[in-house]
Order: sequence, then structure tokens, then C-alpha cells
Amino acid sequence: MACHTRSASLPTRSHPFLIKAEEELNKLRACVGSSSLTYEIMLDALKAVGRVYERINELLCMSSNQNGLSHMQHRRWVEQELEESVKLIDMCSTSRDNLDTIRDHIQDLELANRRGDLEASKSKLRDYNLIMKKANRDVKMQLFKKNEYPEGDSLAVVSLLLETREITISVLQSIFAYLSRQIVSQKSSKWSLVSRLVKKRTIACNGDAACLRVNVEHLENEVESLFRHLIQCRVSLLNICSL
Repeated sequence: MACHTRSASLPTRSHPFLIKAEEELNKLRACVGSSSLTYEIMLDALKAVGRVYERINELLCMSSNQNGLSHMQHRRWVEQELEESVKLIDMCSTSRDNLDTIRDHIQDLELANRRGDLEASKSKLRDYNLIMKKANRDVKMQLFKKNEYPEGDSLAVVSLLLETREITISVLQSIFAYLSRQIVSQKSSKWSLVSRLVKKRTIACNGDAACLRVNVEHLENEVESLFRHLIQCRVSLLNICSL
């Protein structure tokens, strides 16, 4: 049963940290909803998500907020988000590992491309497509609960966690959907397209392998940063539950 008890010690929607976090989320919703996602959009989205979690963690670390959220009427909502945080951290960790693997595959493909080794390039392209299928599958496998929180300001921080979690999932999914489109796949049994691309030493729609590899490395670094923010928020939630 939803609890409608308000607590004067909890931050309201007018709190500066919450306002800034909501502004970031609104920008993120517009980015994720874009039909033409680019590397720059993906990178900015990851950075923005990290900033939101920074704001959330600052709110969770405030002693007045910790005391308010630790009350029995609010504890179960905190515990629900704590449970979901484990899944999100796992998803972020898996995404980071997959990006690392993707970067290695692109580097191998780049080397084969430089040598003009068509057969090796074919093999590396097949490997890349396989890891991309796995990466896309991994970000869609985790099942998250659609928690319902009370309306009003009493649980604004916890509600913000829910909103940010949903945006984070969309961002991670969008990254791998974007990367899936960056490498050409087998178009015919003769691999004529791949052959032409190998001769031109290009493999990506938006640039060569080196450029794509660097882009993936930057995305991987931001996912790692996001992972650390998620860990920090989970520690803060655990601290609240221990009060």
C-alpha cells in the first residue's frame, strides 16, 4: 500500500539538486528519443547520466535526508531501489566488459585491414557481428521492476532514482544499437563490399577503424565512470537502510 506520509526533513521538488537533476533528465529524454543518434550524443548522454547520479548521491548523503528516508514509512521504497540497483550495476558492468571486447575486435580488424588481408577481415567482421549480437542481448536480458512511488514531494529522491534508472537503461541500450550500425556486415557470398572497403582501408560508416576504436574507448571510459557513480549511490542507500 502506497504511503502518503510527508516528511519535512526530505527534499522537495524545489530543492536545487533535484531541479538540476530533473533538467539533466529532460535533456536526456530528448537525446535518447532522437531518431539519429551519434557518437557525440551517446557520449554526452553518458556524462549527463553520471552528473544526475552525482546529484542523487549528494542528496542521499545529506544527514537530514538519510534520517527521513530511514523511517519505516519510507524504508521499503528505499529497499526496492536498493534491490534494483544491483541489476543496474550488473548491467553497467556487463556493458563495460562488452565495450572492452568490442574495442579489441575493432583493433584486430584494423590490423587485418592495414595488411590488406581480406580473409582475416571477413573473419574479424563475423566476430564483431557476433559480439554485437551478444552485447545487444545482454542489455535487454535484465528484468527491472516498474516500482510505483507515492505522488508528491515526500519521496522525490527515490522517485528520481527510478526515473534515472529507466533513462540509464535506455542510454546503454542505445549505445550498442548505435555501434551495431557502424560496421558493415556480410552483404553477399562474395563479400564484394567488404573487399572494396578493405582496399580503401575503411570499415565504418562514419570513419575508419581507428576512429571507431577511439570512440568505443571513450564510451567505455564513460561507462566505467557511470559504474562508479552507481556503486556510490548503492553504498548511500545501504547506509540509509542501516540507520
